Amino acid sequence: MRLKKIGSGLLAIMLAVTIAAPSQSFGAGKLTDTAGHWAESYINTAVNKGIITGYQDKTFLPDKAVTRAEFATMINKALGNGSSASIGFADVPYYEWYYDAVSKAVSASYAGGYDDNTFKPNNPITRQEAAVMISRIVPAYKVSGNLKSYSDYKTIADWAYDAMARMNGKGYIGAYSDGKIHPTDPLTRAQTAKIICDILDNETIVTSSPVIDDDGTKLSNKIYVNNVTIDEDLGDDSATIDNCVILGNLNVKGGGEDTITINNSRVSNVTVDKDDSAVRILAKGETSIAKLSASESSILQTASLSGGFFGPGFSNITINSSAEVTLKGSFPLVNINGSKANVILDSGTITTLNVTGSGKYSNITASGSTTISQATVNSESYFHGTGTITKMNVNADGITYETKPKSWTIASRVDTPKEADAVLSVTFSPKNKATDVKLDTKITITFGSAMKLRNGSSISNSDISDFITIRKSSTSGSKVSFSATINSAKKEITITPSSNLSENTRYYVIIEDNTLKDSDGNTNDEQSIYFNTGTATSAFTTTYSPANGATGISINPSINITFSESVVRYSNGNTISTNDSYLKECIVFRKDSASGTEVPYSVSISSAKKITITPNSSLEANKKYYVAVLGSRFKTSSNGTAVAASSATWTVGVSAPSLSNFSLSALDTSITASFNPNVAGKVYLVAIPVPASGSVGTPSVTQIKNGKTSTDQTAAASQNTTVTASTSKSVTFSNLDTETSYKFFAVLEDSQGNPSSIQSDTAKTTSLNLKTLSIRPNGGSNILSSSFSSTNYSYTDISVPNGTSYVDVNAVANREAFVGEVTINNTVGNSLQVDLQGSPGSRTARIEVKIQEIGKSPRLYTVTVKELGSTKLQSVTINGNPYTIGSNYEIAADTSDVSLMLTPEDSSAILTMSGQQLQWNQPIPLSLSDTTNMNPSVTFTVRTADGRSTQDHVIRFKRTTPTP
Repeated sequence: MRLKKIGSGLLAIMLAVTIAAPSQSFGAGKLTDTAGHWAESYINTAVNKGIITGYQDKTFLPDKAVTRAEFATMINKALGNGSSASIGFADVPYYEWYYDAVSKAVSASYAGGYDDNTFKPNNPITRQEAAVMISRIVPAYKVSGNLKSYSDYKTIADWAYDAMARMNGKGYIGAYSDGKIHPTDPLTRAQTAKIICDILDNETIVTSSPVIDDDGTKLSNKIYVNNVTIDEDLGDDSATIDNCVILGNLNVKGGGEDTITINNSRVSNVTVDKDDSAVRILAKGETSIAKLSASESSILQTASLSGGFFGPGFSNITINSSAEVTLKGSFPLVNINGSKANVILDSGTITTLNVTGSGKYSNITASGSTTISQATVNSESYFHGTGTITKMNVNADGITYETKPKSWTIASRVDTPKEADAVLSVTFSPKNKATDVKLDTKITITFGSAMKLRNGSSISNSDISDFITIRKSSTSGSKVSFSATINSAKKEITITPSSNLSENTRYYVIIEDNTLKDSDGNTNDEQSIYFNTGTATSAFTTTYSPANGATGISINPSINITFSESVVRYSNGNTISTNDSYLKECIVFRKDSASGTEVPYSVSISSAKKITITPNSSLEANKKYYVAVLGSRFKTSSNGTAVAASSATWTVGVSAPSLSNFSLSALDTSITASFNPNVAGKVYLVAIPVPASGSVGTPSVTQIKNGKTSTDQTAAASQNTTVTASTSKSVTFSNLDTETSYKFFAVLEDSQGNPSSIQSDTAKTTSLNLKTLSIRPNGGSNILSSSFSSTNYSYTDISVPNGTSYVDVNAVANREAFVGEVTINNTVGNSLQVDLQGSPGSRTARIEVKIQEIGKSPRLYTVTVKELGSTKLQSVTINGNPYTIGSNYEIAADTSDVSLMLTPEDSSAILTMSGQQLQWNQPIPLSLSDTTNMNPSVTFTVRTADGRSTQDHVIRFKRTTPTP
């Protein structure tokens, strides 16, 4: 049996766009066929803007279908899309007019090709295909129309449903006059004009290439057609991209571990190339980053991704030579494409990891309980850590591992990978040999696992100077004084030199030999790196403590304003003394706002950089306070740059405990509760089965803490866990009953015993099975659409129409994410084309769909399909004369008796008339006694031998009068 995969073909349809031959440009007033058309105003606008053109005969042909090439051209013109990519579609040669349009569409990642490496530029685009494409161009977070209001909503393909709902909600795809949405109709030129005009009217489209260099910058609700740059002047600060679409390239050259957040947005391409310290890029919610190329140091992280078409996160990551990349979260595809890369999977999973032939000598660390589902290794590389590698394809010599893969396939003449001792992974920032490092840089050292002192003691901040040294100019040069901290995970050390480093100077950072050990007991070797400073400091900053927007501040706070470099008087450049009365001319401290009541205070300055404000008496609880530095009061001592005005507003009071982002995630026998506490303390949780009535009483705080229900019965399960402020946490309840709904109640109690409000949510444990199974004869409609049930595992003798040569099979699991695979007839994947076998009219196929989670028994669905026999006629003979099937069967006007003979396509079929069985290829006498009836007819019934298909055939005679 010949099997052919079709899954990626469906994806190609979803991603692809449509186009057609170019036409002569005319003004809208010269078009001859648009007057009075329902879309006349939209057509006129689109034509006058040069987005859509007319034809050489001055027609527009508004109801003509739009081709894939035409559609890409129109979208590119409407948006001003100027990016391009290298393409190699077999049917898009470089000399064709549409090559440039397709190249731009592919670069912006809203268009793609098919499995056979074609683009099909001259094929029409359907309305649902266009909706998918448009959904990749416009921001549409939390937008959804009610498709069920259209009677034909069930004809929308599964892969297009969400996109259709969003574009319907945005108003870009609507109903016809018949009230239906017609998803499979070709999109017309008139409809395209309306869609494009609506997008231009309703969306904010940015064609410039903005540069982000201010801390806290947020881009929201816009389409960026060209490039966006996170500038190096942002330093280690943060920026946010929210509900945006970037069709060009997002260049990340700045930002720090305070994060570049990409939330509910789509980005075509990201290039990460920050050359001093690591930048963290966080993908959240409905975020899709089609391609990312990482150089230098970076942290790529996912959180609360929605998954699916709109929220896959980082779809395709390429890691270049000598890059140091830390991954946290879920990553479908990671390619190591450069030598000596250092990749750390700190948490989560990589579905597919490819080490290319250019990725030799790279180090890959899978920490803790992380998983790499499949690694294909094509060059010498080294795998570290205790994480799981489910399968490895070994295609090169010199591969080593710390934790052996669960399975591997070793290519011919390739050495078996060897076990190697655990390596203590250490990453520095600035990285080794970095240049032009800022004079006020902080140095970070990140370990691959939690660290302890060699004697097993926990590392404290005061211990760090015992094993780390910074030296100037050489490894034996003068020591550099610094302060240092280690984070609570004991994996990252941050070093702050006591004063700015010298210009154009080399500095060495040294970790002494045999002073530390990791969680596996491995001690460290001596390690050192060096970097070279430049001449500049980071961008000047003014930092407030308490920070702007802070709440729960003490009534006797420590109030500080810290400048990133020393300042002097603006007027004359004089130094400001510790208790200079001039400071009160520069500082504002008021209740409520800038115009509120003044607060009495004293003020001082230290090191010409830090201003300390001390209130004369305790502040009022639950009251806002405003602190500000006035403009043109200070300037930098280094270059005389004026210090800009700035301010912060914060609130005194005690923060009441609260839980946010409480959510549940269910598997077959377990449910995980996730939440974010605002204060440190302990979270208590109970799980209670939901009865048939659907009602579960809310237990009290005390009952939750004691693991009880509202009626003081013991809950089905209960747990408690210690939490830290503003740190998300998850708790998993295992060994629950499957196919059972549980209601969870949670409460946070702070260290003083103050409880939060009770949070609750309901989830159902669900066995892994198929959500949908579709069988489409010759790629047509799904014949299982009404009969499929996820708990029915066998479908026998499913009839397919006569002439069916193959069926398209598509299977979708009821859980979006699970560790395992779906196979169709032993081929891994969700989609497969299966050919029917046997003679025409009786062909059959057996389909076996298996869904299996790793470590559990598979679930098997079987379907047998059988082709219906033919009920068609092959020939008709009247009075010995052969006739073409379906023609007018002419007889003389006075003919009353006819001899009819019928021949079938299927000789086993049964022929009847008026319930009486007749013989094929035998004369059938008919009496047409009423010669006044000029068009008599007679009805025959053809039934297949198995009785599964029946067709009526009407033989209509036509009496003709002889020519005189």
